[in-house]
Amino acid sequence: MAYEHQALSDAELGPIAARMVGESAPPKMRRLVAQGAAPLPPRDMLLALYQVWVVEATGELGELAGKTIATLPENTLKGAISDPQIPAGVLDLLGRKLVRNDELLDAVVRHKNIDDQSLIGIARVCGAIVCETIARSEARWLRTPQIVASLYQNRHCRMSLIHRMLEMAEREGVEIKMAGIEEVRAAMRQDEESGEEISDEERDAAFAAAMSVDDEESEAALDDFIDGGVDDDMLLPEMDEGELEASLEPEEEPEQLTRLQELMAMRPPAKVRAALLGDKSDRAVLIRDSNKVVAMSAVKSPKVTDSEAVSWSANRSLAPEIIRYIANRREWIKLYTVKFNLVMNPKTPMSKSMTLLAYLNRGDLAKVARSKGIPSALNKAAKRKLGNER
Repeated sequence: MAYEHQALSDAELGPIAARMVGESAPPKMRRLVAQGAAPLPPRDMLLALYQVWVVEATGELGELAGKTIATLPENTLKGAISDPQIPAGVLDLLGRKLVRNDELLDAVVRHKNIDDQSLIGIARVCGAIVCETIARSEARWLRTPQIVASLYQNRHCRMSLIHRMLEMAEREGVEIKMAGIEEVRAAMRQDEESGEEISDEERDAAFAAAMSVDDEESEAALDDFIDGGVDDDMLLPEMDEGELEASLEPEEEPEQLTRLQELMAMRPPAKVRAALLGDKSDRAVLIRDSNKVVAMSAVKSPKVTDSEAVSWSANRSLAPEIIRYIANRREWIKLYTVKFNLVMNPKTPMSKSMTLLAYLNRGDLAKVARSKGIPSALNKAAKRKLGNER
């Protein structure tokens, strides 16, 4: 959940800002503030703009105030952020509007009044410098481990930094809740058990190479955050039938040999992070990885689309654990094509295939009855069902 913004009281605003945007302030004054034209000191200007942004959230003035904050002179913003009494709500708004300005954002996350929920959102999209600052606040993220999960999902956060944070969380018994965390921990154990010395530079270089492609989705998430998006969950995207059908067509062979080599050269922790955060082509490679921990992290990625689930459910070369996971994923099992593919996949647990058989139409039941690549018990069950439907 995101930080919940609330209007400031006149006492919190102070006498100067309250006179401009308080409950008894005239509308003309509010408009002057929203335009950034009111003669106010830096702190009062920021508080007044925040008040208009909150109170007029759904109106023209609220939108104007938000834009004005993003265009205030740096000296004005620095002066306001340096005030130790700046409210948490104002800092949260600044975190959104200044997310592309490393210097100012760094000052925001260092402020003693910054709220944990604000840091969770900022950690998801900030640049590498601010990632470092957030990571150094150990007491804060040990108390609020969702900050670590956000940094892990941030493609700008160095692999070595994430590695150290997860190791400390493990030592301190702090639970990190995020997609694929079991695979992340398992990969780290594999790395330790290998006995090989890995430098921070090697960890970072391998992951940076894998994440070097353009990421339109990350840019969209950044825009949503700046505009006030509040959803911090990584959910499966909806797909229409056209996208679903297109995804099942054979793809052109991409010219990614170098990228494939980069992925294959990575150590397990970096592979797992690439599988969870990378794009569709990364997952297509890593779901076939001989290391089951890596393969499972690909199927558990919160970025997996319905079309990928459809394709994988029909793939007989994937590990049984992958097929079992798909068969137990409620969102995917609702798709008819996934049901049919799983029944036709010999790696699907028999009990699950038998259950799914009841949902197939007559034409597909006939295909099951004729198939030679599945257990004979399924053939017989399909034939019985066809006979009963006559």
